[in-house]
Amino acid sequence: MRIIHVIPGTADPNTANGVNKVVHWLGTNMMAQGHACEVWTLLATEQPPTHPRTYKLVAFPNSRSQFGLTEDLRAALSNLPEGTWVQLHSVFVPQLTSVAKFLRKRNIRFGVTPHGGYLSDRKGRSLAGRLRKRFYLSLWEGWTLRNASLVHAIGQTEVDDLKSKFPAVPEITLIPNGFELPATQDISDQAMKEKSADAKISEPSIVYCGRMAIFQKGLDLLVEGFAQYRKSGGTLKLTMVGDGPDRPQLEALADQHGIADAITWTGQIFGAPLRTTLKSAMFFVHSSRFDVIPTACLEAASCGVPLIVSEETNLADFVRHWNSGMVLVPNTPVRLAELLQEAEKLSASERMQMGASAKSMIEHDFTWSEISRRLVLAMEQANHR
Repeated sequence: MRIIHVIPGTADPNTANGVNKVVHWLGTNMMAQGHACEVWTLLATEQPPTHPRTYKLVAFPNSRSQFGLTEDLRAALSNLPEGTWVQLHSVFVPQLTSVAKFLRKRNIRFGVTPHGGYLSDRKGRSLAGRLRKRFYLSLWEGWTLRNASLVHAIGQTEVDDLKSKFPAVPEITLIPNGFELPATQDISDQAMKEKSADAKISEPSIVYCGRMAIFQKGLDLLVEGFAQYRKSGGTLKLTMVGDGPDRPQLEALADQHGIADAITWTGQIFGAPLRTTLKSAMFFVHSSRFDVIPTACLEAASCGVPLIVSEETNLADFVRHWNSGMVLVPNTPVRLAELLQEAEKLSASERMQMGASAKSMIEHDFTWSEISRRLVLAMEQANHR
């Protein structure tokens, strides 16, 4: 099957953008499974991505108009053979709807993966901003969802949200994100022994990794909950990995609560340095108010780190099933402080068992090879309807 992923990004997995990571690993695994897979990137710059890859990558600079298609992109779409499948990734990108309408005229089937983008239309945003988005969806982008042959959601909360926003969408396929496990075992036996030792761990900490987006990621809840935990006598420290426009506000909040000396801000780190940081953690925490399976949670679990996650991460049922951590219900600072107290009281062997279960959870439920296989199957079924 010939599959083309269209993304308004680089598809470089070594970025903080989760959509880039997803598209890269989908393309990589679909190629490995014998499909002719390409990634078409819509770039604001003429510099094409240079990351290593097995799939064909074609870069198209953005057109001058947000709604227009360049001559090169029109020509490429015109030359697509019958039976090609095109998967559009991301939302609130006018050019993607222009691509979808061009494909419809040519009778080329296409699907849409919103990556939770429509969940942003929630409380916490200005009323004017929400109204502008809804107006835009009704007049332009909503057409794409209604005419797609496949709408791919990543989490159950996204399924529910899409059904409420787009009742005319006939069918939504739920397939979660995945995670690419390292080719070699990167948690050595010695490291596991150290994690299980009864001796105190030097500078024990919990870790958050992701965008510094306060409302969506619930980072105000995290900082306030951590402050309550420390004031109640907790000794764990907090490592905040990532960056974003809300970081200064978060640092100010930490100062306000008098816990600045208990938090380390690393900025963005990727690859081996990130995995080293994750493997040193006692727990990984993600208190999102809305999300679709954050890839950072999957990476932490793959390192054998137990999770503390909100229901809204769409990981809670997996964590319960595998006993791979704790679920933050309700998602409040008070409850988070309580869970951190419980986490600190666990024995090293209990933490080790949770961490091993977290890694097993990734190996069984979140491998990209299985996620890619399921998505291709959904594409093939939609292509023959």
